Amino acid sequence: MVAERNAIYIHSSAAVIVVEVVGAVTTLFAATIACVQNDIKRIIAYSTLSHLGMMFVACGVGAYAAGVFHLYTHAFFKALLFLCAGSVIHAVHSNDIQGMGGLKKYMPITYITMFIAALSAGAVPGFAGFFSKDEIVWSAFASGSSVGKFVWVLLTAVAFFTPFYTFRMIFLTFHRKFRGTHEQEHHLHESPNVMTIPLMILAAGAVAVGWVGIPPILGGGAHFAEFLKPVVGHPEFHATHAQELRVMGLSTTLALSGIVVAGVFYIMKTDIPVRLAKNFSVIYRILFNKYYVDELYSFIIVRPTLWTAKNILVGFTDAKIIEGIVNGVPRLIGKFGGTLRKVQTGLVHHYAIIMAAGAFFIIALAMLLR
Repeated sequence: MVAERNAIYIHSSAAVIVVEVVGAVTTLFAATIACVQNDIKRIIAYSTLSHLGMMFVACGVGAYAAGVFHLYTHAFFKALLFLCAGSVIHAVHSNDIQGMGGLKKYMPITYITMFIAALSAGAVPGFAGFFSKDEIVWSAFASGSSVGKFVWVLLTAVAFFTPFYTFRMIFLTFHRKFRGTHEQEHHLHESPNVMTIPLMILAAGAVAVGWVGIPPILGGGAHFAEFLKPVVGHPEFHATHAQELRVMGLSTTLALSGIVVAGVFYIMKTDIPVRLAKNFSVIYRILFNKYYVDELYSFIIVRPTLWTAKNILVGFTDAKIIEGIVNGVPRLIGKFGGTLRKVQTGLVHHYAIIMAAGAFFIIALAMLLR
């Protein structure tokens, strides 16, 4: 939507700065949370949030085509990650990656396709995610503003965290020995064709769909950006090819480093993560509990809303007003009927007096209205 309304945003520097900074902070925020989660779906969900932040960064620096391009490539490798996670859950009947391991020998198709998705998500050169993510990182660097440089620093950090948490998930799920129960291991199997064929189709997309956006510096024509140029334009960045190659090289180095570190932590030296979590327990708890955003959300929004609903909407509005009307109307009618009942005495002279009083009232009213 931001990219579609780019003609509005370009007229407000404050608006695009907000979009840019919020996107960058969101990217790093979600990436750091994903590094310590154990629920396979939650890891991918926070990865999605992180990549959405990158798309907003692209829109914030004016590289709308890069943001849409990343949305396009992201659709393939993230859909593949989610479907692979579903395949794993179908086999293990659990979401906890700490209770998995060694699944590659039981689920080779799921393993290979998820590995491809991880390479694309981690922006490894040659895969779809590399071309779109690199375009965003480069756009932030080349924007020339101090805010752009700050955002570029955050994105550079995310360039390491993204492959780290993605391959942490891969290594804990598919490598080493199975850590679940014997009953679970006995029933481990590859998913049926109805599940694996879509994985293979998406895996091909996770590799190849980014090739339509290969930048000129790598010999491509940036066809995706050219296709969108009539709609979103193209930012004019003043930077050299050497700078672009250095930025690309740094991001690639960090991406590969993230994979290597994940391999060391979760395949070779598995005691390191345990010691780090113990030595930096405060940081670990903050990340594991998602910066306590859920608790803060509950404290600020959920609890006050429930209190208002219970004590005001239900306790006063419902009990006093609505029920008061519902129960009050029959009571009022009953009291009115009781009053009229007292008039019905059965004595003729009482009725005669009432009739005379009524006739007198009508005559008096008629005389007043003349």
